[in-house]
Amino acid sequence: MKVARNQNDIVFRFEAAEREILLSSLLELRKHYQTDVSQLPEALQRHWRGTVSRGEEDEEIPGAAEELEAERLGWRPERLALLKTWLAPDSPLQNPAQASLRLSQGEVDEFLSMLNDRRLTLAITQGITEEQMDWNPLTVRSRDLQRALWEIHFLAYLQESCVSSFLED
Repeated sequence: MKVARNQNDIVFRFEAAEREILLSSLLELRKHYQTDVSQLPEALQRHWRGTVSRGEEDEEIPGAAEELEAERLGWRPERLALLKTWLAPDSPLQNPAQASLRLSQGEVDEFLSMLNDRRLTLAITQGITEEQMDWNPLTVRSRDLQRALWEIHFLAYLQESCVSSFLED
């Protein structure tokens, strides 16, 4: 993968295998965003609804949970619209010969958040803990867990590459 940053945008150019992994991740994320939260498994519903507390005592802040839930649920349609653009049949990402993804400055934060959404929802779905997300997939026997960890690691690599491109100045 190569990352080129211009004044107005950032362009990712992908190798074939990277493109396939990213497409698969984004397609799964699109399905996830299209699904009504009430239809998601309980663990994913809790993720999207969230809670806000003051700290160790877990004393909930009045009204904060409702505000957080409304904010998080508001992200889903916005991110779905971006995914539809990036995954359109005529988009550069769909071109195996020259796979790329061009993001405006305003889309970069959303892209990073969406990669994180996929990492977290995949981990929740597969029952992967925060500690397990750092495991080396080669040391895991379960094929399903290996695949999930490889995807989680790849998406983290994309996030780091994107952030690094901004730090190079």
